Amino acid sequence: MSLPWYRVHTVILNYPGRLLSVHIMHMALVASWAGSMALYELVVFDPSDPVLDLIWRLWWTITNPGIWCYECVAGAHIVFSGLCFLAVIWHWACFGFGAFHVIGLSGPRIWVSDSYGLTGKVQPVNSTWSVEGFDPFVSGRIASHYI
Repeated sequence: MSLPWYRVHTVILNYPGRLLSVHIMHMALVASWAGSMALYELVVFDPSDPVLDLIWRLWWTITNPGIWCYECVAGAHIVFSGLCFLAVIWHWACFGFGAFHVIGLSGPRIWVSDSYGLTGKVQPVNSTWSVEGFDPFVSGRIASHYI
């Protein structure tokens, strides 16, 4: 049994970079699957029976590739998947912990959700260099090195 989609999203809701990186990773997985399946179809292609060619069903042919050949399509999907994976690492590391998304034009603000993680709003945050920024019971304060 797996978790429903909304449960997974509420876990990473307070981390916009992580939420974005999860969706980019999904796109990378789909692109890598499409590229690997295009390579597989190229390997199992039988030129004597083009009707069984799987891409033929999508109105493509190997003998008349047009602008893109099979290898180019597969390679483009795999390269795109790798670039998406690099974007996932960058978004997870830079935006995942709130390093950049906290600073706004009107001062530092942060997303504060309710105890269930279902709703919330953006609230201003007063940064401090003292110990009270680490106190979880002082609302509206955050340690400055987090911003």
